[in-house]
Amino acid sequence: MENLERHVANHQPAAGKILERIPFGSPVADVSSIVRRKGAVVLTGVLARDEVDAVNRDLDSLVSELPLGNFGSEVSSVTKRTEADARAYSGSRTKHLQHCYMRSRVYREKVLGSRDLAEYVAAAMPGPVGTHSIYASVVIEISPGETAQGLHRDGENYFGLLGLNNADSVCYLVNCLLALTDITEEMGATRIIPESHLWKDFSGFGSAEQTIPATMNAGDMLFYNGKVLHGGGANRTEDKRRRVLATAFSFPFVMGEEAWPFTVSADEVRNYPRQVQAMLGFRSKSHHGEDPGFFWRVNTRPLEKHLDL
Repeated sequence: MENLERHVANHQPAAGKILERIPFGSPVADVSSIVRRKGAVVLTGVLARDEVDAVNRDLDSLVSELPLGNFGSEVSSVTKRTEADARAYSGSRTKHLQHCYMRSRVYREKVLGSRDLAEYVAAAMPGPVGTHSIYASVVIEISPGETAQGLHRDGENYFGLLGLNNADSVCYLVNCLLALTDITEEMGATRIIPESHLWKDFSGFGSAEQTIPATMNAGDMLFYNGKVLHGGGANRTEDKRRRVLATAFSFPFVMGEEAWPFTVSADEVRNYPRQVQAMLGFRSKSHHGEDPGFFWRVNTRPLEKHLDL
């Protein structure tokens, strides 16, 4: 991708720094402590190799049918600059496959249905366990020859609207990049600026020199605060594709990237874990841990009873 990185002063480079790693299933307090301090952590062993293989089998044919640069290819903009920015963000040699919650049972049950992951999410932003919604569920596959993505913060378009554009405001979005291949720096590992979620000034976007790569084994996950500066790396290999499955979570009232109510039916959702049903908005939403939730009802009845789930 065209490099859109913008430089700011008074931030030291990340030379010598590495992302902390901790096994998936570790105590919530241990994971949340790292995320609070550094903004990101690699959770190792989220899926076993055979489970990664099963997810890839579910996705391979769907991803192979997509053209390179498919996300943002239909951008309609007022200025060429806006269109160029959108394409640079999405990549000309990158594929995006959305709505992955409905593409793979193993991913849906083992990752989205994981109580551990739900607890990590709840520890990273306000709201009891199980009250957060899926903001995006998308495969991002970077092909050889792709250039580095500009550094950005996920969901930054909401920052000004919700008054979240500073380190003291709440975290309203967390992202989880599940590695579906072994990922090296040369393959385009996501690059992170640790502690950038703590910067007092969010108007700057850092520089490449401040980043470190999130290298991972297949089945590991990069878990990070949505305020952390990051970007996909350049794929400098000749024949290796970097594939991750990105799952972002946010508050129920925040409109996400995917219009999932129009892609999956209530009949299909009946077979999903209850936790995933709630993440996709097929159960009444709780803001205080009540069950059934007080919000998102039909004629005062809980949505799950209206749908007979």
